[in-house]
Amino acid sequence: MRRQIASLLVVVAVGAAVACTNNSPPPERTQDAAADGVAMTGGESSAIHLLTLTYRKPAVVGTDVAVSAKGLPAGREVDLQWLTVSGGWVIEDYYHFRGKKYSETSVSLGRFTVDANGALNARFAVPEDFGGVHDVVATIGGVAVAQNGIEVTQSFEMSPASGPLGTPIQLRVTGLGWRTMESTWVVNWDNTLLGFVSAASSKGSAIARFRATGPAGKHIVHVLTGYQGQGYLNHEQAPNSYLPRPQFTFETTPGPAPNAAYAEPYQRQPVPATTVAIDGAAFLLSPTQGPVQTKATLRGAGFPRNASLRLIWQTYVGSRVSGNGFEPQEREIGTVAAGADGRIDAPVSIPDDLGGLHGLVLRDGDRTLAQTYFVIETSIVGMTPASGPAGTPVTIHLKGVGWTEYDNIYVATYDNAYMGYACGFNTNGDVVINFTASGEPGIHLIDLYPGIYQGPATEPQLLYRLPQLTYAEDHPGNKIPALRFAFEVTR
Repeated sequence: MRRQIASLLVVVAVGAAVACTNNSPPPERTQDAAADGVAMTGGESSAIHLLTLTYRKPAVVGTDVAVSAKGLPAGREVDLQWLTVSGGWVIEDYYHFRGKKYSETSVSLGRFTVDANGALNARFAVPEDFGGVHDVVATIGGVAVAQNGIEVTQSFEMSPASGPLGTPIQLRVTGLGWRTMESTWVVNWDNTLLGFVSAASSKGSAIARFRATGPAGKHIVHVLTGYQGQGYLNHEQAPNSYLPRPQFTFETTPGPAPNAAYAEPYQRQPVPATTVAIDGAAFLLSPTQGPVQTKATLRGAGFPRNASLRLIWQTYVGSRVSGNGFEPQEREIGTVAAGADGRIDAPVSIPDDLGGLHGLVLRDGDRTLAQTYFVIETSIVGMTPASGPAGTPVTIHLKGVGWTEYDNIYVATYDNAYMGYACGFNTNGDVVINFTASGEPGIHLIDLYPGIYQGPATEPQLLYRLPQLTYAEDHPGNKIPALRFAFEVTR
């Protein structure tokens, strides 16, 4: 879209620190029309007019906006454009996490006709998008003729408001910004850090998921601004004090409490396309996702007849903290027999290995014939013991924890309070977590959330290695699920 107006600032890398300053008001939108001229046809005026936007403030996603302008060419069709950005978390080579990146874009809010008096009257609803300031531009034939701006504010809604210990709680957010100071909020449960909320890759909307805990009674859920993943307490004196800082109350009621460990359902993981080096041949693995020791099946046709083919498993080995680095590794896990007709139908037991994407390669000697892929899911071996008095040593055992910079850790909370994190790379996805049970007699909840191990060296690191509560919509890469546990402290 050709336009002679000020454009959005495009931030290529988001995450630079912002210093604390004295309290300052939110950025204001100018109400003056741009002075630049725009070429029109048929002797029409080239001035960019003021686009009047009327709406109830603060504007949030879904807010109804009335649009008007005067002095436009009668009978012409106007395309109303919403200026925004596209982008989000950046992953390179499957395993490198590069932070966030955005680029300028625009979307149409609809097409409207200028009346005989040169007036434009239209309406639109604020789209589900990032919060912050957005330009709204009226164009005719791709040329800007009127403009103004609107600031989209964040909204927060928590449900339910009560339930027994272990009740799943959802905090729905819209309008989280793409700019650093508007991008991240923090949830505190009873004044302890639970985790952070983001929507970097989900256009500003996401759901923070956590569970009710603590004794029966009211519990305070405070949502703080915190661009590095930690709550900013003197909000009133912050440079972004205009941002909302909501507070909710959850009432934990008497009732049955969870006493079993479980992993939330896995989302379907992206898998590269299978490749076959033989013309007309076919190769299929089913299923392509599951925990270690999954019983899968390889089927194919068009391969060398009566051949004994090598099946190769691809993985990575190493460590990010030892100084020795990491590297890809291949190992032969069996042979596959092709029949007299060149068909393959063979069982495959998925190895005990790191979570995430692995290649399965079929070779005739050293010649690669085909390659497919399998995604290992994290699975719970168990938690032992499941009960005991305060001070009891407790062990959680996991398999298939990932190895990339964005899914090789799980971050633990105990009764919705941050406890620490565990890595899976150095032990090939086999993770053992040891801690000591604490608290009053009754059920206590231990939750493991996806985190982010590390990001670019140029970005603040405090955001990472904390529980990401919006993991289901906004975790980089694989969107791995949370793992839930319960321990009963006895007298």
